[in-house]
Amino acid sequence: MKKYLFFVLLFFLKTSSSYAVLPLPYPIDYLEKVPAIEKEELTEAEKIEEAPPTEFAPITPPDFRKQKALGYEPDVTFRVPPGLKDKVDFWKLIYHYYSVDQYVLHDSDYNLIYRSVDVSGIHRKNISYRAQRKLLGQKLGVHKQEIRALLSSVHQKQAHPESMTAEEKKIFDLFRKVDAPKKFWNARYNIRSQLGQKERFQQGIIWAGRYLPMMEKIFQEEGVPIELTRLPFVESSFNIKARSKVGASGVWQFIRSTGRRYLSINAAVDERNDPIEATRAAAKLLKTNYRYLEHWPLAVTAYNHGASGMQRAVKKVGTKDMATIIARYRSRTFGFASKNFYAEFLAALETELEYQKYFGALKTEAPLDFEEVDIQKYIGIHVLTRYTDISKEVLKRYNPGLTSHVFAGKKFIPPGYRLKLPHGAKEAFLASYDEIPSQLVAKAQKKFIYHRVRRGDTLTYLARFYDTSVGEIRRANRIGRFLYSGQTLIIPK
Repeated sequence: MKKYLFFVLLFFLKTSSSYAVLPLPYPIDYLEKVPAIEKEELTEAEKIEEAPPTEFAPITPPDFRKQKALGYEPDVTFRVPPGLKDKVDFWKLIYHYYSVDQYVLHDSDYNLIYRSVDVSGIHRKNISYRAQRKLLGQKLGVHKQEIRALLSSVHQKQAHPESMTAEEKKIFDLFRKVDAPKKFWNARYNIRSQLGQKERFQQGIIWAGRYLPMMEKIFQEEGVPIELTRLPFVESSFNIKARSKVGASGVWQFIRSTGRRYLSINAAVDERNDPIEATRAAAKLLKTNYRYLEHWPLAVTAYNHGASGMQRAVKKVGTKDMATIIARYRSRTFGFASKNFYAEFLAALETELEYQKYFGALKTEAPLDFEEVDIQKYIGIHVLTRYTDISKEVLKRYNPGLTSHVFAGKKFIPPGYRLKLPHGAKEAFLASYDEIPSQLVAKAQKKFIYHRVRRGDTLTYLARFYDTSVGEIRRANRIGRFLYSGQTLIIPK
């Protein structure tokens, strides 16, 4: 049957001289696969929350004009271009005015706001995520249909504004600065919904205090403008747990293929989730983008769209002016996200620098003060915490680059990893670390072996056969005391 369908498909795709190739609806990076073992869900008992912050301090913005960065001109490099002012103003409203319970219905080309829709009632319903998304789609669909009808009516009446209703006149005035033929008719196909980000941006500022001073120092060392340390507000709102549908991770939202150029990414360590290590990688990537494109607005947009993609845009449009490229460049992959990325950054930069104006005096976290220790041998988290008297929660706060598999005891902390500790804890840690018995130190990393359960297998038998423990097998598979024939088990080694 499959073979038959394959030939039928070829028959329909065949052209006069060759076979047609179906285009992908998204960039190829979106197809990269994450190893199945790293997707493994952990039980609540295995999830270790980081220790809560205990120190707070206001964020002190740096004097950007004093920096010496590659290709940087004070008050010029990241000045808002006139052609992007409306987009920047739109994103500032999303960041500091509209809440996460409001969807903003707007024109995707000109960022003109039609109305906001309150969805707090749906968000508070005790229903599944899928059911919630269905209700949201239905509610927003009704509003979009109303706006579409208004735009059609305005298109027909635009020569006689006096005949318009109040709602129609509002839309007519909204597009007054737009000089385009059939602007109202075409706008019917550009209605987009954007969720407000006020609470997320506010929380991001609180979290950012923990990392911004170190990030600014890293960018200065790399010769990259320190304004760009505010990009994580766009990417993740400084949420170290941020994960995207396409596999991007951490505050800088590196996908695996890009991250591996600069960072260690495996089942035990994922430095994308360590804001300090990921910042070093981001600084290097942004510098590479600038050296290739020789223009910081292009280099910033390339963080989202790729340096080669932006080079094609410059070549096709014939200018490096970001506002012109956004207005004129047409490409299947240069969509809404890429077109708005630079404007979002400028809006986030302005909003963060004036956060007290929008959010009041926030209790922002104090900068993370830490010392580093070189781990020289494979060591389990349970052994480390038992002998050094440092809790898992503290270790997780200072070492978010260690994966959940490490904190669940399924992987060892590998040699070569630089473990971060609270300032002042290094000396006592090293003294205790040296006292760990040699029999508790592993010679190799734990490996995952898969075993298909057969009739008669027991946990005790499997633990002896694979030289592990019953507890390790149960934790790795989130099971109780019983097995069933045909079950596939992960055997940690």
